[in-house]
Amino acid sequence: MKLAPGEHVIVRTRPHPRSLLMPFIGALVVLASSGFGLGLLSRAGLPPAMLEWVPLAVILVCALALLILLRIFVRPVMRWWGMRYILTSRRFIRRQGLSTRREQEVALASIYQLDTSQTLLQRSTGSGNLAVDLGRDRVVVYPDVPQVHTFKEFMVEAIGELPLTVMFDGVDMEADPLHHLED
Repeated sequence: MKLAPGEHVIVRTRPHPRSLLMPFIGALVVLASSGFGLGLLSRAGLPPAMLEWVPLAVILVCALALLILLRIFVRPVMRWWGMRYILTSRRFIRRQGLSTRREQEVALASIYQLDTSQTLLQRSTGSGNLAVDLGRDRVVVYPDVPQVHTFKEFMVEAIGELPLTVMFDGVDMEADPLHHLED
């Protein structure tokens, strides 16, 4: 990421890992179920007609478990791993993706309002959703921002530290207005 002159990174974080709880529980269920199935296939009292199909059944159970794990666990973990929230002294950036990267960038000077919302579960972990109002009914919601209230404070502080020239579309509000009239 290229920073403009004078720009610096304030916070770089990923979404809260709480979103990985359900994929983790799903992975445990898949592993337990496949272990149970493999245990049934390896028991001693199988009928003779099934004995010749046991190697194929073992391969099928393992392959099915692997496919389900890729879908319900590995994919969400990779999606979480590939997402970042980056707050600089001038921009707020959301990066997504490992192989194909998408980037959404919002200039801090264009933000009208910041709102936070939290579900009960998010409140218990300190995460929350950050809604960024860009005016003209354009609101972008960033889900599962860790320590959302602290993150919002960092954003408000960064917006407050922007030079007035950035806040007013290049008009130098800090210059002496009489100086221009005398020339």
